[in-house]
Amino acid sequence: MSTATTSRLFNLALLPFYPLLGAYTLWRRYGQKKSAASFAGQWGGVPSEVRAKLQEAGKNAPVIWLHAVSVGEQMAARPLAQALKAEIPHCRIGLSVTTDTGFQTAQSTLAAGDVDAIFYFPLDLPFAAKRALRVVQPDVFLAVETELWPNFLHAARAQGVLCYLVNGRVSDNLAKRAVKTPWLWRWMVANLNGMLMRGEFDAARMREIVEKIGLPEAASRIQTVGDVKLGGSQDAAANAALRTRWREILGVPEGELLWVCGSTHPGEEEMIGRAYKELAASCPGLKLLLAPRHIERVAEVEELLVGQGLTVRRRSMAQSGGEQVILLDTVGELSEIYAAGDVAFVGGSLIQRGGHNVLEPVLRGVPVLFGPHMANFRAHAELIEKASLGGGVPDEAGLVQQTGIWLEDESRRAALPQLARVALAQHQGAAARVAAVVAKELKFKATN
Repeated sequence: MSTATTSRLFNLALLPFYPLLGAYTLWRRYGQKKSAASFAGQWGGVPSEVRAKLQEAGKNAPVIWLHAVSVGEQMAARPLAQALKAEIPHCRIGLSVTTDTGFQTAQSTLAAGDVDAIFYFPLDLPFAAKRALRVVQPDVFLAVETELWPNFLHAARAQGVLCYLVNGRVSDNLAKRAVKTPWLWRWMVANLNGMLMRGEFDAARMREIVEKIGLPEAASRIQTVGDVKLGGSQDAAANAALRTRWREILGVPEGELLWVCGSTHPGEEEMIGRAYKELAASCPGLKLLLAPRHIERVAEVEELLVGQGLTVRRRSMAQSGGEQVILLDTVGELSEIYAAGDVAFVGGSLIQRGGHNVLEPVLRGVPVLFGPHMANFRAHAELIEKASLGGGVPDEAGLVQQTGIWLEDESRRAALPQLARVALAQHQGAAARVAAVVAKELKFKATN
C-alpha cells in the first residue's frame, strides 16, 4: 500500500472522531483552564510574530522546527538548539511544545537566544498540520525522542521538509505498538530522512522495528549519536555552585541532609511520606524535597503529607526553617534542585508508569534510586546500576533501605561525580553530532 493510500484511509477513519477532538480541546481550554494560545495552536494557529521572527533573516537562512513536547524533552532541545546555532550560525530555530508547562519552561531557552520563537504544536490532523507548516515554513523538522505524528510528517515531507527523529528513544510499549500497527509505522518511517538514536540499545530496537514492519531498507537511516541530555560536560564547579545557591533558596543549611524525590505520581507520594518518617527517625535533621510530576497536584499532595503528620512548606512560600518537607510548586527548577540533594529518587517507577529521566540527578553529581517499573528508561537504569551511580529498589522497604545506605556513606556520595563522568563519556558531543548531520543534509538539499 502506498503512503498516499495509507494517508487517505487513515484520515477517513479519523473523520468520525473530529467532534470528540473538538470537544476535548474545548474541555482543555475551559474545563482545565489551558491557555488560549494552546487552544489555537492545537488547530494549527501559529502567531504571525513567530513567522516574522523565523523569516526575518531572509531566504538564505534555513528554518529549523524543533519539537519537544514538554519539560523532559526540552532537556534535549536546548543543547540541540545551541549546537545547531554553532554549526549553522545563520539558521533560525522555532521550538514547539504541547503543554502549557512546556511553554513556560521554554521561555528561558527563548530568553537566552538559543531559539528564535516558541509556539504550540498542532493536533495530528491534515488541515491543522498544513496550516502550521504554511506559517513556519521550515527547511528541517526535528522530533525529540518519541514525538512521531503520521499526518504531520506526511504533510512536512510533501512540502520538501527534511524530517528527523532526534535523541530517539524506543520504550517497551512503543516497540509493541509498532509491531501491532505495521502499516502506520511504514507510513511514518517512510517520511523520515533519518533516525538519530540516543544509544545502541534504542538503535537496535528501531532496526528490529523496521525489519518487522517490512521496511528493512530504512535500517540504513538509523544512527547512534549518543544521548543529547547527557552530552554536556559534568562540571563539578557548576554543580557545587548550584548546590550552594539552591540550599540558600530552600533554607537547607549545608550540614543538613536533603532527600530529593522528583517526578512522583499518585500512589508514590504516600510511600515516600512513610519512607521519610522512617529515615528521619534514624537520621535527625533529614529534610525531604518532593516534586510531583504534575504541578496541578500540589494541593492534593500537600494534604496527603499533612495527613501523615508531616510539616510541609511550599517552595514558593517564605522560609520558616522548621518544616520537614519542601513541596516544589514551581516549574522548570527540579533539574537544578537535584544538585542541592544528597540522595535522589525519581518517580513513575514504584507504580506502573514506565519511569522518568533517572539521569538528571546523576548529571548533578547525586546518586539516584528508582522503582522496578522502568520500561521507558531501561537503558538509563542499566547504565546507573552498572556504573554504581545508584540503583533500582523493588518496593517501599527497599527504598528506605537503599536511601539509608547512601545517606550514611558520605565517602561513597563524594566519589559519584567522577564515576558519572566516566560512565557518560560516550555521550559527549551528541548534540554536535546531530547538528553535523542536519548541516550536511541542508547543504546537499541546497545543491540539488
